[in-house]
Amino acid sequence: MFKLNGKSVAPGIAQGEAYVFNPDNGIVQRKPIAEKNLDREVRQLHRAIEKTRRQLKKISGHLKEAMGSDSALIIGTQSQLLDEGILVKEVELQIRTNRINTEWAIREVEQKYTEIFSKIQDLTFRERVNDISDLLQRIVRNLTRNGAAPTPTLDNVILVARDIAPSEAAHIMSHGKLLGLVLSEGGETSHTVILARTQEIPAVMSVENAYEKIRTGDQLIVDGLNGEITVHPDNRTRQSYSVKREKYETHRERSRQVLKLPDQTLDGHDFHLSANIELPMEVDMLQPYGALGIGLFRTEFLLSDKRVVDSENEQYLIYKNIAQKIYPHSMILRTFDVGRDKHHETLGNLNEPNPALGTMAIRLFLREEALFKIQLKAAMRANESGNVRLLFPMVTEIEEIHTIRRLLDSCRSELAAEGIDTGKPIPIGIMLEIPGAVKLIPHLGDIVDFFSVGTNDLIQYLLAADRNNPSVSYLYNPFHPAVIRILMEIREEVARIGKEVNVCGEMAGQEFTALMLLGMGYTHLSMNPLSIVEIKRLFTHVHLNFIRRVVRHLPTFASRSDAEEYLIEKLLDRYPALFTQQALF
Repeated sequence: MFKLNGKSVAPGIAQGEAYVFNPDNGIVQRKPIAEKNLDREVRQLHRAIEKTRRQLKKISGHLKEAMGSDSALIIGTQSQLLDEGILVKEVELQIRTNRINTEWAIREVEQKYTEIFSKIQDLTFRERVNDISDLLQRIVRNLTRNGAAPTPTLDNVILVARDIAPSEAAHIMSHGKLLGLVLSEGGETSHTVILARTQEIPAVMSVENAYEKIRTGDQLIVDGLNGEITVHPDNRTRQSYSVKREKYETHRERSRQVLKLPDQTLDGHDFHLSANIELPMEVDMLQPYGALGIGLFRTEFLLSDKRVVDSENEQYLIYKNIAQKIYPHSMILRTFDVGRDKHHETLGNLNEPNPALGTMAIRLFLREEALFKIQLKAAMRANESGNVRLLFPMVTEIEEIHTIRRLLDSCRSELAAEGIDTGKPIPIGIMLEIPGAVKLIPHLGDIVDFFSVGTNDLIQYLLAADRNNPSVSYLYNPFHPAVIRILMEIREEVARIGKEVNVCGEMAGQEFTALMLLGMGYTHLSMNPLSIVEIKRLFTHVHLNFIRRVVRHLPTFASRSDAEEYLIEKLLDRYPALFTQQALF
């Protein structure tokens, strides 16, 4: 018996037999191609592409049948990459310019995109390169006459892989039943991991040497709570984990009981917890996790599909479907937030010297007005049940809001001319993530319906510290006196003009910072769905009036460590059992 450690990305405990997945991509070698044979080489590429297109269509159909149409968008992204033809043209260019074989040309294009995406700091966007690599490797496998070996149909096994491409994961999860998932590589926001979460498959990633040390048929225990893999467990360990799994199921039942509690603190003050989502398919996770609507729908993923980006009707159907599923709760739809560390081929490469202070989000889409209006009109049409709200990121000045209002009026007129009645005006809000925008709040009472605090970027811009840069990430701290003061200022100013405000940054889903926000007066928080049960458990077991008194004292500290220690000490003194790590897991 031995253990391997990794990072938990989907909770739960699984016991069963390992299946080591080893897609054979083969060894690619560079081969020169004579001028007279280049056309034949390109024809071979297009035959492989057509075969790939048929395979993706088949996978998408199975995925839609097994998991729903929203899940099929993951494969639709790859199909769109083929239809756009950008990747194909790049491969063709490599073949003809360098007179090289197709396999090597694909390798060159893949390396190019890997290098581009590796420089993107936003983890979610950086991992989208997996979709490109997955597609290109599938084409390589289809270049041979027999094509790639079929993806196996697996039942009641624990899948072990170095990494697994989204299309392979989609096939496996839609054709059989996985007990667990163990990955040596990959990312926690990858489509493969998201699929595992939606299917409630315990998963652990970043397990060093798992691919080399585990063999098909080995007995495994996957601890998706602590990120541990036990290989060849003895009887005592099996029994221990059986007890642990029972305790976890008890914990899940207790969580369900927490979800039944009123959304009130012990002294009767209401709060509201909603979810942040990126993919339309994630809406199906919300009810089991207790989310009261969607506090942040990041729509950037839709940019992966040009047909969706360019189609008002396609976007309308996606937004309408989500809004109807969560009714009567609201969906806050954030317009495309790209730029900075988030790039997309649809909008080209801006090539700015300092993208973090350049053309991004609302600045970009007020320039790309045609694309922007497609999204606005789709959202307005989707508001049939009156529960859709529009949120605009990276607003800097009041003139931008006036322009947005004029565009909305223009969209409404255009829809009316088509005979489409959009009903009541859709509520609009702005993200508070630029410190300068905070000073505008007193002037926005008549033109903004609500506010949303994006703490991730607000803290970065306020402290001039990139949380993804290891050299300065220590400066990124939510307990910095400046952060505490600006959050208090936001809450006070928004209350003064009688508007709503929520917090959708990571602070909302972490226990001590969430309690600090509650004490500041933020009662509407939006977070990763996985965090909702725990934050509700905390909020329903504290007294808001006590939390307020503690938080009111935080601005007196000049040191972030002193402020954090004071808050934690007071909470532990008053509610010691609330934060005790029980021996459940």
